[in-house]
Amino acid sequence: MAEECCRRNFGVSLKDTAARLLADPSIAPRSVHNERMEICKGCDRFDADKQTCDLCGCYLPIKTAMANMKCPQDLWTEYRK
Repeated sequence: MAEECCRRNFGVSLKDTAARLLADPSIAPRSVHNERMEICKGCDRFDADKQTCDLCGCYLPIKTAMANMKCPQDLWTEYRK
């Protein structure tokens, strides 16, 4: 059951991530990327071995670098210039 939930969350996250990247593929400043990664590393959903989020399934070194991405738990939001 838990595996099904993770697959569903990943599917929703993948669709959202793809739409956001198509809308705006810009990169966040390095300071924003670093701050987001530190927030993720402190979250109980962070899988340090895989560098992924157990909730959305995203690979966080990439997701946190993109300007218009956001955390599914609202721990960090889109970067706006």
